[in-house]
Amino acid sequence: MLSKALSHYPQIRFRDGEKRLWNPILKKTFAIRPEEQVRLALVDYLTLEARVSASRISFESPVKLPGDKSSSRTDIICYDREFKPELLVECKAPDIKLDEKAAIQVARYNQKVGAPYLLVSNGTLDFWFKVEGEEVQLLPELPELFHSTKEIDRSLEYWLERGFIGSKLTQQVEIFAVQACSELYEDPHQPVKYLGFDDFPPRFALAHYYRIFGLEENRKVGISLSANAFGDTRLNAVLNENGANTAFLTLSLRAFTENENPIAEVHSGKGVQKVDPVEEMGFSLDRKIEDLVTVFHDVMSRYS
Repeated sequence: MLSKALSHYPQIRFRDGEKRLWNPILKKTFAIRPEEQVRLALVDYLTLEARVSASRISFESPVKLPGDKSSSRTDIICYDREFKPELLVECKAPDIKLDEKAAIQVARYNQKVGAPYLLVSNGTLDFWFKVEGEEVQLLPELPELFHSTKEIDRSLEYWLERGFIGSKLTQQVEIFAVQACSELYEDPHQPVKYLGFDDFPPRFALAHYYRIFGLEENRKVGISLSANAFGDTRLNAVLNENGANTAFLTLSLRAFTENENPIAEVHSGKGVQKVDPVEEMGFSLDRKIEDLVTVFHDVMSRYS
Protein backbone atom coordinates (compact mmCIF):
# COMPACT_ATOMS: atom_id res chain seq x y z
CA MET A 1 0.00 0.00 0.00
CA LEU A 2 1.06 3.62 -0.42
CA SER A 3 3.25 4.72 2.44
CA LYS A 4 1.98 6.86 5.29
CA ALA A 5 5.25 8.75 4.92
CA LEU A 6 3.91 10.32 1.71
CA SER A 7 2.87 13.94 2.23
CA HIS A 8 4.78 13.94 5.54
CA TYR A 9 8.12 15.68 5.87
CA PRO A 10 10.90 15.79 8.48
CA GLN A 11 11.53 18.91 10.47
CA ILE A 12 14.80 20.66 9.70
CA ARG A 13 17.18 22.99 11.49
CA PHE A 14 20.12 25.04 10.25
CA ARG A 15 23.40 24.57 12.12
CA ASP A 16 26.26 26.87 11.08
CA GLY A 17 24.48 27.41 7.78
CA GLU A 18 24.10 23.68 7.15
CA LYS A 19 20.66 22.20 6.63
CA ARG A 20 20.10 19.21 8.92
CA LEU A 21 17.26 16.91 9.91
CA TRP A 22 15.67 17.51 13.31
CA ASN A 23 14.55 14.50 15.34
CA PRO A 24 11.73 15.80 17.60
CA ILE A 25 11.92 12.71 19.81
CA LEU A 26 15.67 12.74 20.49
CA LYS A 27 15.93 16.55 20.24
CA LYS A 28 19.00 16.18 18.02
CA THR A 29 19.98 17.05 14.46
CA PHE A 30 21.22 14.52 11.92
CA ALA A 31 22.80 14.69 8.48
CA ILE A 32 20.31 14.44 5.63
CA ARG A 33 20.17 10.81 4.50
CA PRO A 34 17.33 9.16 2.53
CA GLU A 35 16.65 6.47 5.13
CA GLU A 36 16.56 9.05 7.93
CA GLN A 37 14.12 11.18 5.96
CA VAL A 38 11.79 8.18 5.61
CA ARG A 39 12.06 7.39 9.31
CA LEU A 40 11.25 10.93 10.42
CA ALA A 41 8.39 11.25 7.91
CA LEU A 42 6.84 8.12 9.43
CA VAL A 43 7.30 9.58 12.91
CA ASP A 44 5.51 12.69 11.64
CA TYR A 45 2.54 10.53 10.64
CA LEU A 46 2.54 8.45 13.82
CA THR A 47 2.66 11.42 16.19
CA LEU A 48 0.51 13.92 14.29
CA GLU A 49 -2.14 11.71 12.70
CA ALA A 50 -2.14 8.34 14.48
CA ARG A 51 -1.60 10.18 17.78
CA VAL A 52 1.12 7.88 19.06
CA SER A 53 2.69 9.58 22.06
CA ALA A 54 6.22 10.83 21.36
CA SER A 55 7.20 9.58 24.81
CA ARG A 56 6.43 6.03 23.68
CA ILE A 57 8.66 6.00 20.59
CA SER A 58 12.28 4.80 20.68
CA PHE A 59 15.07 4.86 18.10
CA GLU A 60 18.15 2.73 17.56
CA SER A 61 17.37 0.16 20.24
CA PRO A 62 20.13 -2.51 20.23
CA VAL A 63 19.10 -6.03 19.24
CA LYS A 64 21.52 -8.95 19.64
CA LEU A 65 20.46 -12.00 17.67
CA PRO A 66 21.89 -15.52 17.94
CA GLY A 67 24.82 -15.95 15.60
CA ASP A 68 25.43 -12.21 15.12
CA LYS A 69 28.90 -10.93 16.02
CA SER A 70 27.56 -7.52 17.01
CA SER A 71 24.27 -5.95 17.96
CA SER A 72 21.93 -4.56 15.31
CA ARG A 73 19.71 -1.54 15.94
CA THR A 74 16.03 -1.08 15.29
CA ASP A 75 14.76 1.96 13.41
CA ILE A 76 11.57 2.65 15.40
CA ILE A 77 9.72 0.90 18.22
CA CYS A 78 6.34 2.18 19.39
CA TYR A 79 5.13 1.11 22.85
CA ASP A 80 1.66 0.86 24.32
CA ARG A 81 0.57 2.60 27.53
CA GLU A 82 2.17 -0.15 29.61
CA PHE A 83 5.41 0.27 27.64
CA LYS A 84 5.13 -3.08 25.93
CA PRO A 85 6.35 -3.10 22.31
CA GLU A 86 3.41 -2.49 19.98
CA LEU A 87 5.00 -1.74 16.59
CA LEU A 88 8.45 -2.43 15.15
CA VAL A 89 9.40 -0.40 12.06
CA GLU A 90 12.21 -1.03 9.58
CA CYS A 91 12.97 1.88 7.21
CA LYS A 92 14.70 1.77 3.85
CA ALA A 93 15.73 4.51 1.43
CA PRO A 94 13.17 5.32 -1.30
CA ASP A 95 15.31 3.73 -4.03
CA ILE A 96 15.52 0.41 -2.16
CA LYS A 97 13.05 -2.17 -3.41
CA LEU A 98 11.11 -3.84 -0.62
CA ASP A 99 11.35 -7.61 -0.91
CA GLU A 100 11.25 -10.76 1.17
CA LYS A 101 14.72 -10.01 2.55
CA ALA A 102 13.47 -6.80 4.23
CA ALA A 103 10.50 -8.65 5.73
CA ILE A 104 12.77 -11.39 7.07
CA GLN A 105 15.05 -8.77 8.61
CA VAL A 106 12.29 -7.07 10.61
CA ALA A 107 10.88 -10.47 11.62
CA ARG A 108 14.31 -11.52 12.95
CA TYR A 109 14.58 -8.31 14.96
CA ASN A 110 11.14 -8.97 16.35
CA GLN A 111 12.34 -12.24 17.88
CA LYS A 112 13.88 -10.01 20.55
CA VAL A 113 11.41 -7.11 20.48
CA GLY A 114 8.14 -9.07 20.53
CA ALA A 115 5.83 -6.49 18.91
CA PRO A 116 2.45 -7.67 17.56
CA TYR A 117 2.72 -5.40 14.51
CA LEU A 118 5.58 -4.92 12.03
CA LEU A 119 6.08 -2.31 9.33
CA VAL A 120 8.63 -2.20 6.51
CA SER A 121 8.69 1.08 4.57
CA ASN A 122 10.77 2.85 1.94
CA GLY A 123 8.69 6.01 2.16
CA THR A 124 6.79 5.12 -1.01
CA LEU A 125 5.31 1.76 -0.09
CA ASP A 126 4.43 0.27 3.30
CA PHE A 127 4.15 -3.42 4.11
CA TRP A 128 2.33 -4.13 7.37
CA PHE A 129 2.44 -7.47 9.19
CA LYS A 130 0.67 -8.94 12.18
CA VAL A 131 2.43 -11.46 14.42
CA GLU A 132 0.32 -14.27 15.83
CA GLY A 133 2.36 -16.87 17.67
CA GLU A 134 5.00 -18.16 15.26
CA GLU A 135 3.10 -16.83 12.22
CA VAL A 136 3.80 -13.48 10.53
CA GLN A 137 0.86 -12.46 8.36
CA LEU A 138 0.98 -9.78 5.65
CA LEU A 139 -1.91 -7.36 6.18
CA PRO A 140 -3.96 -6.05 3.22
CA GLU A 141 -4.58 -2.72 4.93
CA LEU A 142 -3.39 -0.46 7.71
CA PRO A 143 -4.12 -1.85 11.20
CA GLU A 144 -6.96 0.05 12.83
CA LEU A 145 -4.68 0.83 15.78
CA PHE A 146 -2.59 3.09 13.52
CA HIS A 147 -5.35 4.74 11.49
CA SER A 148 -5.30 8.52 11.21
CA THR A 149 -7.49 10.01 13.92
CA LYS A 150 -6.54 13.66 13.60
CA GLU A 151 -6.29 16.15 10.77
CA ILE A 152 -2.97 17.98 10.63
CA ASP A 153 -2.93 21.76 10.92
CA ARG A 154 -0.65 22.60 8.01
CA SER A 155 -0.49 26.30 8.75
CA LEU A 156 2.53 28.56 8.38
CA GLU A 157 4.25 27.08 11.44
CA TYR A 158 4.12 23.57 10.00
CA TRP A 159 5.94 24.60 6.81
CA LEU A 160 8.40 26.81 8.69
CA GLU A 161 9.52 23.89 10.87
CA ARG A 162 10.06 21.68 7.84
CA GLY A 163 12.18 24.14 5.88
CA PHE A 164 9.71 24.94 3.14
CA ILE A 165 9.16 28.57 4.13
CA GLY A 166 11.65 31.07 5.54
CA SER A 167 11.00 33.40 8.45
CA LYS A 168 11.35 36.76 6.70
CA LEU A 169 8.12 37.29 4.77
CA THR A 170 5.24 39.76 4.73
CA GLN A 171 1.72 38.51 5.35
CA GLN A 172 0.89 38.62 1.63
CA VAL A 173 3.89 36.47 0.73
CA GLU A 174 3.15 34.11 3.64
CA ILE A 175 -0.34 33.52 2.26
CA PHE A 176 1.08 32.71 -1.18
CA ALA A 177 3.78 30.44 0.30
CA VAL A 178 1.37 28.43 2.47
CA GLN A 179 -1.01 27.98 -0.45
CA ALA A 180 1.87 26.94 -2.71
CA CYS A 181 3.02 24.35 -0.16
CA SER A 182 -0.51 23.00 0.04
CA GLU A 183 -0.65 22.66 -3.76
CA LEU A 184 2.76 21.06 -4.05
CA TYR A 185 3.04 18.76 -1.06
CA GLU A 186 -0.21 17.75 0.61
CA ASP A 187 -1.57 15.23 -1.89
CA PRO A 188 0.01 11.80 -1.23
CA HIS A 189 -0.97 10.63 -4.74
CA GLN A 190 1.20 13.23 -6.50
CA PRO A 191 4.87 12.41 -7.15
CA VAL A 192 7.18 14.29 -4.80
CA LYS A 193 10.93 13.58 -4.73
CA TYR A 194 13.85 14.90 -2.71
CA LEU A 195 16.58 16.18 -5.06
CA GLY A 196 20.18 16.86 -4.01
CA PHE A 197 22.09 19.63 -5.87
CA ASP A 198 24.89 19.78 -3.29
CA ASP A 199 27.25 21.60 -5.69
CA PHE A 200 25.26 24.83 -5.75
CA PRO A 201 25.43 27.74 -3.27
CA PRO A 202 23.30 27.15 -0.14
CA ARG A 203 21.49 30.47 -0.67
CA PHE A 204 19.56 28.88 -3.56
CA ALA A 205 18.22 26.16 -1.21
CA LEU A 206 18.00 23.82 -4.21
CA ALA A 207 18.32 20.60 -2.21
CA HIS A 208 14.74 19.94 -1.18
CA TYR A 209 11.46 18.19 -1.99
CA TYR A 210 10.12 18.75 -5.53
CA ARG A 211 6.68 18.08 -6.95
CA ILE A 212 7.26 16.48 -10.34
CA PHE A 213 5.07 17.54 -13.25
CA GLY A 214 5.19 15.45 -16.41
CA LEU A 215 4.82 17.48 -19.61
CA GLU A 216 5.83 16.24 -23.03
CA GLU A 217 7.39 12.82 -23.47
CA ASN A 218 10.75 12.67 -21.64
CA ARG A 219 10.28 16.19 -20.26
CA LYS A 220 9.50 16.95 -16.63
CA VAL A 221 9.49 20.02 -14.43
CA GLY A 222 10.13 19.81 -10.70
CA ILE A 223 8.94 22.70 -8.54
CA SER A 224 9.97 23.37 -4.95
CA LEU A 225 9.46 25.92 -2.23
CA SER A 226 12.34 25.89 0.26
CA ALA A 227 13.98 28.04 2.91
CA ASN A 228 17.66 28.84 3.23
CA ALA A 229 19.73 29.60 6.31
CA PHE A 230 19.15 33.35 5.92
CA GLY A 231 15.36 33.26 6.31
CA ASP A 232 14.74 33.58 2.58
CA THR A 233 12.12 31.51 0.75
CA ARG A 234 13.12 30.30 -2.71
CA LEU A 235 10.74 29.24 -5.45
CA ASN A 236 12.83 26.82 -7.52
CA ALA A 237 12.11 24.88 -10.69
CA VAL A 238 14.19 22.22 -12.42
CA LEU A 239 13.91 21.14 -16.06
CA ASN A 240 14.58 17.44 -16.71
CA GLU A 241 15.01 16.26 -20.29
CA ASN A 242 15.54 12.59 -21.14
CA GLY A 243 16.45 11.82 -17.53
CA ALA A 244 19.01 14.63 -17.12
CA ASN A 245 18.57 17.95 -15.33
CA THR A 246 19.40 20.59 -17.93
CA ALA A 247 18.40 23.86 -16.25
CA PHE A 248 17.04 25.33 -13.06
CA LEU A 249 15.20 28.53 -12.26
CA THR A 250 15.36 30.24 -8.89
CA LEU A 251 13.38 33.17 -7.51
CA SER A 252 13.60 34.80 -4.08
CA LEU A 253 10.24 35.59 -2.48
CA ARG A 254 12.09 37.84 -0.06
CA ALA A 255 12.39 40.38 -2.85
CA PHE A 256 8.59 40.75 -2.81
CA THR A 257 8.75 41.18 0.97
CA GLU A 258 11.28 43.99 0.76
CA ASN A 259 9.60 45.72 -2.19
CA GLU A 260 12.65 45.18 -4.37
CA ASN A 261 12.57 44.50 -8.08
CA PRO A 262 12.47 40.70 -8.05
CA ILE A 263 14.78 38.95 -10.49
CA ALA A 264 14.71 35.27 -11.36
CA GLU A 265 17.84 33.44 -12.47
CA VAL A 266 17.98 30.62 -15.01
CA HIS A 267 21.08 28.44 -14.73
CA SER A 268 22.01 26.09 -17.57
CA GLY A 269 24.94 24.97 -19.67
CA LYS A 270 24.76 28.35 -21.37
CA GLY A 271 25.47 30.16 -18.12
CA VAL A 272 23.25 32.35 -15.94
CA GLN A 273 20.45 34.46 -17.36
CA LYS A 274 18.57 37.17 -15.45
CA VAL A 275 14.81 37.13 -16.02
CA ASP A 276 12.14 39.59 -14.90
CA PRO A 277 9.55 37.25 -13.33
CA VAL A 278 6.73 39.77 -13.61
CA GLU A 279 7.28 41.01 -17.16
CA GLU A 280 8.65 37.86 -18.79
CA MET A 281 6.91 35.14 -16.75
CA GLY A 282 3.72 36.83 -15.64
CA PHE A 283 4.49 35.81 -12.08
CA SER A 284 2.39 37.25 -9.28
CA LEU A 285 1.47 36.24 -5.75
CA ASP A 286 -2.10 35.65 -6.91
CA ARG A 287 -1.25 32.81 -9.29
CA LYS A 288 -1.48 29.13 -8.47
CA ILE A 289 1.63 27.01 -8.83
CA GLU A 290 0.04 24.65 -11.36
CA ASP A 291 -0.67 27.63 -13.63
CA LEU A 292 3.06 28.42 -13.66
CA VAL A 293 4.38 24.98 -14.63
CA THR A 294 4.34 25.58 -18.39
CA VAL A 295 5.66 29.12 -17.84
CA PHE A 296 8.66 27.81 -15.92
CA HIS A 297 9.18 25.11 -18.55
CA ASP A 298 9.14 27.60 -21.43
CA VAL A 299 11.53 30.04 -19.73
CA MET A 300 14.05 27.33 -18.80
CA SER A 301 13.83 25.80 -22.29
CA ARG A 302 14.45 29.20 -23.88
CA TYR A 303 17.68 29.73 -21.97
CA SER A 304 19.08 26.19 -21.94
